[in-house]
Amino acid sequence: MAETPEPSPVLSDTRALLLGYLDGLSEQELRRSLVPSGWTPLGMVKHLACTERFWIRHLFAGERVDFTWPGTAEQEWLVAPDETTGEILAFFQGERENCVRLAAVTPLDTLAARTTRRGGVEEHPTFEWVLFHLAQSFARHAGHVDVGRELLDGVTGK
Repeated sequence: MAETPEPSPVLSDTRALLLGYLDGLSEQELRRSLVPSGWTPLGMVKHLACTERFWIRHLFAGERVDFTWPGTAEQEWLVAPDETTGEILAFFQGERENCVRLAAVTPLDTLAARTTRRGGVEEHPTFEWVLFHLAQSFARHAGHVDVGRELLDGVTGK
């Protein structure tokens, strides 16, 4: 089995990094699922953008976010035939840039504008907590990419 090629370790452009890690997958493979859940690499990118939009823009910043697209939590994993890879990557990049801008000026102990419910209690999480929550979510999904890539073309991670 071939090992997953990695982009340069000094690359700091989020879009280039994402494309570097998805590099080698065809448009068909980015949209192809080999698991019962219907998971696809491109669907995961869409989900991560939706996740960041919810936690950063909606919950933390308190923005009015239009949730009619993609609709339900299940739909944020699905890539419609008319959705292009470029559009989904641009959506992801936009959410990343928004988070980076906010992180540059927001103290970590700042409380979120909206609450989240944990264990039956509503709480305003700190910005630090939101960022760690996103980091663990992204890390968990990174494992999905390794498994998905291996199923698609036999390439494995280190």
